[in-house]
Amino acid sequence: MIELRTLAYFVTACRSGSFAQAAEYLGIAVSTLSTTMKALERDVGVSLFRRIKNNLYPTEAARALMRGADPLLMAELFARRWAVAPARASLKLLTVEVGLSFTIGGLSKAVRQAIHQMGTERPDVFVDIIWADEKDAPHGGSIVEDWRDTESSRVEITLDYGSRQTSKRVTTLLADRWVFACRMPSGTRSFPKAADLATGRLVVPRLSSTLIEQAERYFRQHKISGVRFLNDHPGDLPRIMDDYSEAALFVPGSLVSPRLGLTNIAAILPDEPLTTRIVARTTKPDTLTSLFVRKLRHALADTQPAFADRPVISLRQIRYFNLLQRLRRVSAAARGANISQPALSEQIHKLETSLGGSLFERRGDGMIPTVKGERFDRMSRLIETSFRRLSSGDDGAVPPQSRGIAIGILPSVNQHGFLVNRITEAILDVQERHPALKLLIREAPNGMLQDWVIRGLVGVAIVETILPQMPRLPLGSSERLAAITHTRHKMLPPGPVTLADLARLPLALPTNRFGLRQLLDASAEQHDIALRPYMEIDALPMAVAILGRLPVCAVLPPSAVEREIAAGDLVVHPIIEPAISRRLFVIYSGERTLSESERDLVNSLRRKLSEPRHAN
Repeated sequence: MIELRTLAYFVTACRSGSFAQAAEYLGIAVSTLSTTMKALERDVGVSLFRRIKNNLYPTEAARALMRGADPLLMAELFARRWAVAPARASLKLLTVEVGLSFTIGGLSKAVRQAIHQMGTERPDVFVDIIWADEKDAPHGGSIVEDWRDTESSRVEITLDYGSRQTSKRVTTLLADRWVFACRMPSGTRSFPKAADLATGRLVVPRLSSTLIEQAERYFRQHKISGVRFLNDHPGDLPRIMDDYSEAALFVPGSLVSPRLGLTNIAAILPDEPLTTRIVARTTKPDTLTSLFVRKLRHALADTQPAFADRPVISLRQIRYFNLLQRLRRVSAAARGANISQPALSEQIHKLETSLGGSLFERRGDGMIPTVKGERFDRMSRLIETSFRRLSSGDDGAVPPQSRGIAIGILPSVNQHGFLVNRITEAILDVQERHPALKLLIREAPNGMLQDWVIRGLVGVAIVETILPQMPRLPLGSSERLAAITHTRHKMLPPGPVTLADLARLPLALPTNRFGLRQLLDASAEQHDIALRPYMEIDALPMAVAILGRLPVCAVLPPSAVEREIAAGDLVVHPIIEPAISRRLFVIYSGERTLSESERDLVNSLRRKLSEPRHAN
């Protein structure tokens, strides 16, 4: 499941020269950024970065994901600004249609920067970007569906076709000079001459028909031959440069602006210059369009690093707000979200703190949205709808067949144990309903599972203790722990034992990395009993093997060794005074919401774990 903060890290990484540079902009460690990006790749099920010849650059899938991520991040930032805008302000829409292809740098970076700068002056204006040349993306990336009740303006950004129409105001945004581009080793002092590059091998990516025609005329006029026109998207320039390392690219200079994969690039102006004008056209110029055009011109001339998004609102908070807005009762919204009322209230409170005021008025018969809540409502619904489209692949960013979930599970004594069998059945049940779903299953003790969830290495994990600061969902499974001994050693008389009895026995227990040991230690401390294990074994199958060879006692849920018990090899002694029960939970990161397939897995686990236990 993707979260807004993860998308912000991803976008900043793509628009930076390196992961180290992006981490510095974001104020995080490089290792944190790298781990987050690996987790994002697992979430979307595709490779987002590729390394060739010490160059790390975004893949085609990364460009598609970024095209969907940009509008979401812009919407989150606008929602925060709009919530605190003056009460007298009315929402306005500025549609910007870009008649060019989306690339990670150049124009898309400048558009993003212009929107950020404009928002500081006009928090009442939502800017909707449409990349008209991206045929594979429904709506061209637009996330606005029907805002007919909103005052709107429009700007078209395109190439200068030499039209003499006077019905539209035309402003030159950039005189984009074409360059010969090639990768040079760092520290290179002298670059190739333009004349030498022009007589060598040249390649041109799949630019718009207008640019291709301009390049062809230039080649004819200057008698340049042997040029290869590629069918590769201009967003893939880093890969093209590595695939055609013996050639120079001939492209508008804005396409080779510094970003991930385009460092150490020599952009050499040809001796006979070629310039393309990028212009803005407005049918009805007004203060909004004029302000945006000025900001965009400034951003295109700016050489400063890209704006780094730092979203404050989480998608989980947006989902909870939308549920509460629709149902108007905390209890009903909590049931819809499958969490406790206090947990939902806590997230709503955090959201209100981020937005600087109350979103709901608490009444005896329910919740009524405040003026701020009504303002936020429109944007929250838009963000949630857009995120669903992004995560389902409906916008062309992430193919739905590539979706996957990573699951962390507790170690099992053997493949016949009750828990491992029920988890297996639940996973197969979910995969039957989602046949294209990719699954990654990892095994570890409680503490490591918690760390994996926090770091994004797994999306959800099944644990056996209540872990602090972790959102959790009870699986409704509870089993009392028991002392387990081997029949040949006759260590205990038949029947139950007390925890004090165990303190006098040689115990084979797991280390405190395991939830089972944590449960035992907590209960022993509460009853002032000291447990001093004879040996500590984290490999549970080995612990069972030790029972047959040494007169030691293990503590386990009986279902873990039900086959050995049924065969008469092991003996169960229920622990009483106090009774200690293992309860199972699913934990997940507080920075995101569960995906549909993850929620389906939780429900399936609850069903399977509630079925009667029996030996297989």
